[in-house]
Amino acid sequence: MKKLLLFVCAVAMFCFGCSKNNGALPLPKNTFEISLSRPFVVVTTPDDTWIQVLGGKGFIQFDAAGSDTLTAASIKDSVNLKDIAGYKKQLTAGNYDIALKTKSEAVTDTFIRFTAGASHIELNKDKQVSLTANTNDAVITISKKQIDNSARPVFMPAGTDKMYEFGLANDYYFIYVKGATSGRIKFTEVTTGNLYLKDITATATFHYDISAILNATGVVVRSTQFHIKPAI
Repeated sequence: MKKLLLFVCAVAMFCFGCSKNNGALPLPKNTFEISLSRPFVVVTTPDDTWIQVLGGKGFIQFDAAGSDTLTAASIKDSVNLKDIAGYKKQLTAGNYDIALKTKSEAVTDTFIRFTAGASHIELNKDKQVSLTANTNDAVITISKKQIDNSARPVFMPAGTDKMYEFGLANDYYFIYVKGATSGRIKFTEVTTGNLYLKDITATATFHYDISAILNATGVVVRSTQFHIKPAI
C-alpha cells in the first residue's frame, strides 16, 4: 500500500508539473496593432505661417493586398481626424492596402479635406504607418486683426445665395473651398467699418491670404502654393 501511494503521488506531481509548464508556453500571436502617425505634413513657402487645420470625421479601410491569404471582407472604421495620431486597430497578420478619406464633400468647410493611403503594408508585428495624402482644397484666410468682431467673413459660391462663415484658427479667419470653385468673399474691416468684397476662383493646393486696402475699396490677395508630403 505504501508503494502504491508513493506511485500515485509521483504521477500527480508529474501531471501538475506538465500542466504548469504547458500553461506557461506563449500562444502564437496572429493579431497585431496598427496605428497611424499624422497622415501628412503640409508645407508652404518659408514665409507662410499658416498651419493647415485637421478636423471632422474620416473613414478608414483596410483591404487584403496582393497574394495575401486573407479572405475576409474589407475592414472599415471611422476616426476623428483631430485625434488621428492616437488611432489604433487590431488586425490579423497579413498584407494590407490602407485608405483614409475625410467624410465632408461640401463645397466649403472649416478643415482640410483629403484622401490618403499606403499600399501593401506588411503586418507581422505592432506597427505605426505613415500615409501619403492628396487634397483638392484651397484655403482662404484673413487676419483676425482686420475683422470687426460683430460679423465673421463669409464666402458665397458663385450662382448661389448661400453664405458660409469662415472658421477661426491660428489668429486667422479661414475657409477651405474645393479647387476650381468661384465665389465672393465679404468682410467688414475693423478700423473703418467698411464692407469689402472680393471675387475669387480658388485653385487646389493654393493659400489665398486677403488684406483690405484701407481708405479704398480694393483688397490685396497674396497667394502661395502649399505641398503635401508623407509624414516623418
